[in-house]
Amino acid sequence: MKLNRKRLVQMCVERGWSLYRLAIEAGVDPSHLYRILSGKRGAGVNTVFKIAQTFGCSPLDLMDSEEPADPDKHK
Repeated sequence: MKLNRKRLVQMCVERGWSLYRLAIEAGVDPSHLYRILSGKRGAGVNTVFKIAQTFGCSPLDLMDSEEPADPDKHK
């Protein structure tokens, strides 16, 4: 799963939190969160739910909404 980094940062800024604080509040290892947001790892379902619960939002609000390009579209 790919998280929307811009949205997460925006939600942190609204609360006056750093990404480190988000990780601590959500019970996620900070280095794990940084790897997810840098694209080195995908986010697991449990991690997405923990972050969503911390923000009081739907997990879908945290997901990257960009859909992959349809390879058949260019034919």
